[in-house]
Amino acid sequence: MQKTYEIEKYINSDFANQKQTEIKVYETLNKLNIKYDRVDHKPVFTAQEAKECVTGLIEGVRCKNLFLQDTKKNYYLYFITDTKKADLKLLRNQIGSTRLSFASEEKLYEMLKLTKGSVTPLGIVNDCGEVIVLLDKDNIDQKVLLHPQFNTTTLSIDYSDLIRFIKYCGNKYIEV
Repeated sequence: MQKTYEIEKYINSDFANQKQTEIKVYETLNKLNIKYDRVDHKPVFTAQEAKECVTGLIEGVRCKNLFLQDTKKNYYLYFITDTKKADLKLLRNQIGSTRLSFASEEKLYEMLKLTKGSVTPLGIVNDCGEVIVLLDKDNIDQKVLLHPQFNTTTLSIDYSDLIRFIKYCGNKYIEV
C-alpha cells in the first residue's frame, strides 16, 4: 500500500505537468486536423463506470486500455472494446511476444504521464516511440471513445484518425 500512496502523492503534485500533457494532446489533434467530439463527466475508473456515465452522451465504441509488458521489458498499450475479455495468452501469440503481464503504475506514469484509470492511446504523445499500441481490429471503420489525459473527459474520434495520431507520434501499432 505504501508504494501506491507514494506514486499518488507524486502524481498529485505533478498536476500542472499532466495538464500540459492534455494540452499537447489537443494541439496534436488540431495539428493533424483530427475532428473529435468531447464530453466532460465525473471521473470514471472502470469500463463499467464509463458505460454508466457516458452512454448516450457521445457516439463511439467504448474501449478499455491495458498497459502491459513482456518479459523482455517491451511495453504495450492494449486498446480493446470494453465488452471483450483480454486474453493475454492469445494476445502474446498474436503479437509474437514473451509472457505478458500488467506493467506497474510507476512505469505507466514514467513512460506516458498517465495514471491508473486514465490510460489512453493518446498518452503516446509523451512517449518516444517505445510503447507499441495494440488495437482491436473490430474497431476499424468505427468511432472510438478515449480519454485525452484525464478520466473526466471522453473524446470520440474515428479509428482511422487514431492510426494517424499513432503514426505521427512515431509509435508502432499492431491490429489484433
